[in-house]
Amino acid sequence: MAVTISSVQTNLFAQYQSTQLSFRQNQESATALVRDSLDLGQSGPLSTEDAINIVTERSLNKLLSVVNEARAELGIPEGSALDISPEATAGRIADFALGFFDVYREQHSELGEDEARQQFAEFIGAAIGQGIEEARGILGALQALNPDVDNKIETIADLIQQRLDAFVSGVE
Repeated sequence: MAVTISSVQTNLFAQYQSTQLSFRQNQESATALVRDSLDLGQSGPLSTEDAINIVTERSLNKLLSVVNEARAELGIPEGSALDISPEATAGRIADFALGFFDVYREQHSELGEDEARQQFAEFIGAAIGQGIEEARGILGALQALNPDVDNKIETIADLIQQRLDAFVSGVE
């Protein structure tokens, strides 16, 4: 277990350093980083459990921030009920992704309609797949990925693929 915790800590530290570098490249983000600083070790060494709890709490706060930003961008009022069923979640993701087809079509006017739909579905499907795998990775790092959550993610991915298939066939 110590090896696993050590590798997780090493990975999180590397991600933190990468994030820190990105923040420094953007003045506004650098200001946010200063407000998000944390002094450790002033009262002695941290236990592994304390370190994991700090990282988990900070990660969850960052995740909540991303969710709140997405909610605001989608015009969903704070505190309003949001259907988080796999069907509704897949629908929102597919609707959002397929909404970019007109832009893709304009940029690929040399393609016929069927070929453009096929290529767009492959392109956007790969991007969605990458996002799903990154979400799994985040949930795994937060120790929130269990068989039930993984099953829901798989259902969402399947439903999105069904929508993309319907889009390619012209049914959508």
